[in-house]
Amino acid sequence: MLDSVERDDIPPDVQATPGPGEGSSVDLLGRLLPLYAAQDTHALADALASLFASPAGSATACAFVDDGSGLLTPLIGQHEPLPGLSDLRLSSTEPGPVAEVLSRGEMVVSDNLEDVMGEEASGLTLRRALLCRLAWEGETLGVVLFCDQGDVDLELYLRLAEHVSLALVRLRALKRTYRFGGIDPAQWMFDREWLSLRLEEEVERAKRYGRPLALLLFRFQNLNLLTDAAGSQQTGVFLRRAAAVIRGQIRSPDLLAGYGDASIAVLLPETARAAAAGTQDRIASRLRQLRSTSAEATDWVPDLRVGVAGHPEDGDTAAELISAAESGLDQSEEPLRETA
Repeated sequence: MLDSVERDDIPPDVQATPGPGEGSSVDLLGRLLPLYAAQDTHALADALASLFASPAGSATACAFVDDGSGLLTPLIGQHEPLPGLSDLRLSSTEPGPVAEVLSRGEMVVSDNLEDVMGEEASGLTLRRALLCRLAWEGETLGVVLFCDQGDVDLELYLRLAEHVSLALVRLRALKRTYRFGGIDPAQWMFDREWLSLRLEEEVERAKRYGRPLALLLFRFQNLNLLTDAAGSQQTGVFLRRAAAVIRGQIRSPDLLAGYGDASIAVLLPETARAAAAGTQDRIASRLRQLRSTSAEATDWVPDLRVGVAGHPEDGDTAAELISAAESGLDQSEEPLRETA
């Protein structure tokens, strides 16, 4: 299980960013690591609340996640960062700041905390409230609420909202890990050994009930060039972003796993080969648009190869399906290389 995050996992340009108080700064590296290392939503809530922790209490933050009901539920840690937070619900359907930030995707800033929080704001000494949308690959995850004295750079909040979004995506992956099996700590995905076991189980199930099954492989042929330019940690960051893109394009029953140092596999139960090929094309189109966040690798462009195999067309065993998908990697045409 991932217990810590390496320094290079945090983009260099946000490792030190101006923060609360004139002339002061927030060491985002030290504050962001607990955010990414959180093992559950309670730890994530505490890490978020501590981002601006200071003796003067000049700023605070909390997140609200979308439960699909039109109400955003607060993430509660051991120490509530705002009074009455456990009772606070933000409606995403009623007209107001929350609906505005979710529909337009822009930050909403108010000098009246009651505009956002209603009567819950009465016990606060802070005088400015800001709402930012939490999203990943087009999916709305919720909102994050920041409160301060009006002396924090707004750009900082936008950057922090991006980190909170990624931390929520990571927690989703960990939750699936608890249900299904082991995880590769370098990629925040199930590992290759686990994939082999699950593939054998799914093949037997498909044969027993006469159901289709498909396996997708995605391989970045030139990932070594990214490693040479920016280091192995940035390569890991890129693979985790690629995994998040794939996860956003597959169904809940589908399974995602690392497959070697430069490949990602997706197991698609109850999916015919033709349908899987369509899913693969959609995912590949998005993966080819990804770029490294490292300043040292601005010219690097993903060189993606793809492979697909289906039961019963390509085999009746796990080994046969893997062999067929790997053959597709070798035979796939050179993709169009987009300019960075």
